[in-house]
Amino acid sequence: MKRNVNRILAATAAAAVLAGVALWASSQFGSLQFGSSKPAPASVVAGSSGMINSSNYVSASVAEHERQATLTLHITAGWHVNANPASLEYLIPTTLSIEGDGSPQEAKAVYPPGKDSGVVLEGKHIQVYEDGTVIPFSLPPSLPMHRIVVHVQACSTQGICLPPANIVASVNRT
Repeated sequence: MKRNVNRILAATAAAAVLAGVALWASSQFGSLQFGSSKPAPASVVAGSSGMINSSNYVSASVAEHERQATLTLHITAGWHVNANPASLEYLIPTTLSIEGDGSPQEAKAVYPPGKDSGVVLEGKHIQVYEDGTVIPFSLPPSLPMHRIVVHVQACSTQGICLPPANIVASVNRT
């Protein structure tokens, strides 16, 4: 009987510790949606919640010339983002969207091949984008005023992946 009571107490203590860790992680990182490749609305701008997410390690800039543009990823050393297409179905690819009339539309981007991260999952080499990756895309003629939003999930070389973020790119129009 005493042995059963000890087991119940140990299981209860373990459950309490796990619940505490889950509460702490939720307060630090918010809710995580694994496998979602759809970007959240850009109105939920990266960093607006004050929690650590991919926007802490990734920014982007755009150079526009008439209807053609290039987006350059600026990624902190020791971090990367998933290539597009992502190497596995449940990884979150980098995507571009254009907002002009309040509703985002997918950019007509030419996503470059990723670089081998050195990580192999399920027998596949994971392809990533690193600092300085350039993604060319076309601008629709019907949107004179717009903003470019890149949806990314940053992961460190140590295997820590942060919640994804929508990052508004700074734009240089020529």
